[in-house]
Amino acid sequence: MTRSYISPETKAVAHPVRAQILKALKEGDKSTVELEAITGETRYNLYHHLNALEQVGLLGWTMRDNKTKLYHAKTPDNREVTVIMLAEEDVKAKKEQLEQLVKVLGVLNENKLPAADKITHAEICLHYKREDEKKG
Repeated sequence: MTRSYISPETKAVAHPVRAQILKALKEGDKSTVELEAITGETRYNLYHHLNALEQVGLLGWTMRDNKTKLYHAKTPDNREVTVIMLAEEDVKAKKEQLEQLVKVLGVLNENKLPAADKITHAEICLHYKREDEKKG
């Protein structure tokens, strides 16, 4: 049996709803009511996703008027991974930039990427050397 191990951060952002939450928070702080409208998730499901993002250090919050939580995206201090997720609308809106990225990835991959013109969305995962690996 083959097992696949991914970091908690990658697992957290790989879920489509969580990716949608993080994308929305790039635009600014949002309340749960706003995030419900954006994601279409019930409040119960939304809190589950918000908690998952908060547990890996990708999400923080502040209180507004002592009654409303405003969520914001955070960058962890000791990141192990960055996941860049481009939805179909991102790919369409930034077609030229994606073509440049695909060319560079083709060079890094030592050959042209297959069917590069048919890309509809992208997920790129960058891993960092952990602090304890840097010593020595």
